Amino acid sequence: MTDRLLLVDLENIQTIDLPKVPSDARVMVFYGTTQKRLPEDLVVQAQPLGTRLQWLKIAGQGKNALDFHIAFYLGQELAANPSLLCLVLSADTGFDPLIRHLQSRGHSCRRVSSLKGAWAAEAPDDQDAEFARLLSLLHKEKARPARRKGLEGKVKSWFATHSEEARRALISRLFDESRVRESAGRLTYEL
Repeated sequence: MTDRLLLVDLENIQTIDLPKVPSDARVMVFYGTTQKRLPEDLVVQAQPLGTRLQWLKIAGQGKNALDFHIAFYLGQELAANPSLLCLVLSADTGFDPLIRHLQSRGHSCRRVSSLKGAWAAEAPDDQDAEFARLLSLLHKEKARPARRKGLEGKVKSWFATHSEEARRALISRLFDESRVRESAGRLTYEL
């Protein structure tokens, strides 16, 4: 059994770099009834994955129909293998409350909006510990940075021994999980 699972919201994200999927990961690609054609590049990239990739055409239509299917399969996979590392590839922030709930129950889950940095070289537990530390530091911070540049400076000072790539991954995760949002150049926090 593989240790990692990527669930792809193809209605929401069409650009997927499947060669970046690790060899111990499975992929489930969800697409809707209105999607008459799959992107040719994606189909070509999918071939080397063989049986590790599963195409799931959802039944029916409706608001969030595909999202509910992803949520169902995510729960089913975690029930069968609680130590599974799951990534939901979607720009839809509606997944974030579910992801936070699963994390609070001890599951290793994240929503990502791209595969760039999603499968970082660090062990998932290390990533989660560093991210939890970042959330704690931001929570304690009385004057949180109002702009992205200020946030980058804070993260650099708190994680001075980390590589720039690791710091960028932490910041990206804040936005991917909607812990920080940016509007008109200003940041708001939901920690």
